[in-house]
Amino acid sequence: ASYLDPAFITFMIAMFSFITVLHLIIKRFPKTSLLKKMAWGSVGGVITGFQNYLKDSLTIFKATRRDGGPLPALFYLFFILAMTTGFAGLLCLSACMKRYDATYASAMFVVSFVITASSMSAVHYHTFADIGGERAIVMYLLGLCILIYGATILVKPKAAACLPDKGSDHSQI
Repeated sequence: ASYLDPAFITFMIAMFSFITVLHLIIKRFPKTSLLKKMAWGSVGGVITGFQNYLKDSLTIFKATRRDGGPLPALFYLFFILAMTTGFAGLLCLSACMKRYDATYASAMFVVSFVITASSMSAVHYHTFADIGGERAIVMYLLGLCILIYGATILVKPKAAACLPDKGSDHSQI
């Protein structure tokens, strides 16, 4: 797993571009826009999906402790990035929950997190190379599709209930 691998660099550029687009949508679209709602729901999961920093910092920690030497500066950089991406993603989730339904926010967070973390592991750690054949890859991708479909069921706008407002008393009419 190399941070200088062209596929990984391309992936990182694409992800930072996607986060920038989500940010622009959040800033420029009206609050009632479905696109803005989707952006708020997705941005936290996308940021938190950068789990490579956590895995790589723990790998460095384990290798260094086994050899008995001091921790290199790269460990601290990766560890700080792991904490930052996790905390920033959860802050975005919290901000989304303040604006929108918690069921929607958590569903979008989980889907964007799983897709980002899966993509990251495929690009950075080549997980599909060791997954064990075409059937396993199909099942893995089918699982992702089921996850996305389940989130769309939770996210679909519900029809407004035909109940009177809590503030009005219709019994006196």
